[in-house]
Amino acid sequence: MESVSVQEFSRTLFTIRPDIALSVAQTVFQSDVRSLLPLITAPCHIVQSTKDLAVPVAVSEYLHKHLGGVSIVEVMPSEGHLPQLSSPEIVTPVLLRHIQHDIAS
Repeated sequence: MESVSVQEFSRTLFTIRPDIALSVAQTVFQSDVRSLLPLITAPCHIVQSTKDLAVPVAVSEYLHKHLGGVSIVEVMPSEGHLPQLSSPEIVTPVLLRHIQHDIAS
C-alpha cells in the first residue's frame, strides 16, 4: 500500500458513484463463465500473485487445466490483487519473459 500507484488507484475507487460500484461488483461476483473456458484456444500465459485474497492460486491452476488451448502458469512472489501496481519490479520481468516466449510452438 506504500506504492504511489496503489494509493492513486485506491483513491480513484473511492470516487466511483456507489450505484455504479454496486453494479460492477454484482457483475464481477455473480458471473460464472467457466463453461466457456474450453472454447478459448489462444495460447495463454497465466500470471498469478502468491498472496492474492481476491483470486487464490487455485484459480490460476483451474484456468490452466480447463482452457481449450495451451497455457502456462507462473506464480510470482508478490502480494495483492494488483501486483503490477504494488510490485512492478517483480511483474515487469515476468511479463517481458512471457512476451518473448512462444508457448504455441
